[in-house]
Amino acid sequence: MNHYSHIKKHKTTNKKIFYTPIKDLNEIENLEFYVHQLFNHAFNGSIGAPIHEKLRTGAKAAVEYPNSKFYAVDFTTKNSIKNITFLNCDINQKLPFPDNEFDYIFSRNNPIFFTKDNFQGFLFEALRVLKPGGWLEVGQSVRIYQSVRGPALTRLDNAIISWSEKYGFNPDLILNLEDHLQMIGKTEFISSRTIDLSAGNDYFGEFSYEIFSYYIKLLKEFIAPIMRISFEEYDRLVEEIGNEMKERCGEIYVKHKKIIARKKDMGILKDA
Repeated sequence: MNHYSHIKKHKTTNKKIFYTPIKDLNEIENLEFYVHQLFNHAFNGSIGAPIHEKLRTGAKAAVEYPNSKFYAVDFTTKNSIKNITFLNCDINQKLPFPDNEFDYIFSRNNPIFFTKDNFQGFLFEALRVLKPGGWLEVGQSVRIYQSVRGPALTRLDNAIISWSEKYGFNPDLILNLEDHLQMIGKTEFISSRTIDLSAGNDYFGEFSYEIFSYYIKLLKEFIAPIMRISFEEYDRLVEEIGNEMKERCGEIYVKHKKIIARKKDMGILKDA
């Protein structure tokens, strides 16, 4: 992998896959695991779409439902589960599946894969490979919001926004996902749910706080240059943010949003 002063470009072969302000792919996977726990707590489970009689999501579900087939576009290379297949592909290109193939498509916390221009193309592809009457579920943790914003956290948040704008990303795409789906016109049911998890006001709030602290520490190598500060200054900023969050316990929170949509059934349902 190549090293860049402000950005990490992860690749398979010679093709760019995504940009991220976090250097280590293993750390990204660790972070996603912790965020997965947050989502499960916030929404009382992984799945929101009414498909529990057909399948579950994730590798654990593949074990529980051996008669179902699962495909995951992921970076995982180790897989011991027979009915789940991991694929490496560019999700900004045509997906390697035929039309009307899947009962259910699940995507979560993938804004680093999409610019403002190619996000709608991904939705077109997801709906193309989804069966008529099938369900699309998209979830994302949105940027930190707070009722009383401290100067240190404001400074970091502005730097993250600047990084996103510099490379053409919109971390809040899910806020307008309903509008994107309505513009495409291939769904007949769209529902959304947003949950706020505050940092530090209860047991799970402490867990949320620890995850956020872990996240901002991982940003140092690429966000510090954007802010034009040294790594030592960044470490002090992280410490200031920790103090602000403790002082404003219960006032700082992260929005988690989930969108569920059903593809229109035009009477062309593919045989299961």
